[in-house]
Amino acid sequence: MIATPCIGVCSTAVGDEVCFGCGRTFSEVSAWLTLSDVARAQVSDHLSRRKAWLQMAALSGGRLTAVSESLYEATLALTSSYHLYLGWPQLQNGLAHIPLRNHQGRQIMLPVYKNDWIIYFWSFVFDADNLS
Repeated sequence: MIATPCIGVCSTAVGDEVCFGCGRTFSEVSAWLTLSDVARAQVSDHLSRRKAWLQMAALSGGRLTAVSESLYEATLALTSSYHLYLGWPQLQNGLAHIPLRNHQGRQIMLPVYKNDWIIYFWSFVFDADNLS
């Protein structure tokens, strides 16, 4: 049996769709004891990448409202009406990037390996409506 990744800081208990503590979705936390070892292993394999999304959410003041494993994507809500879509974190030339897309379909590869990545993030958010 694969042990739970829970670290005792469950934000799904207060309404978050994705737990800030372990990175599992509400449904994964709820069903953990009934999941097969294969299903638990699949969830566990994705947690490190989800935690990159959670770190972005925390640093931007947003929160993850959905995770789509089939699309390898998460929805980041900055406000109740403004959402961004985070792609699966990946390495390009050995450096970490996260695909970032807005509701209009505009996207960038966010260079999260840089200490000032948040500047690129906010530039994308505020310039998105003014760019073609």
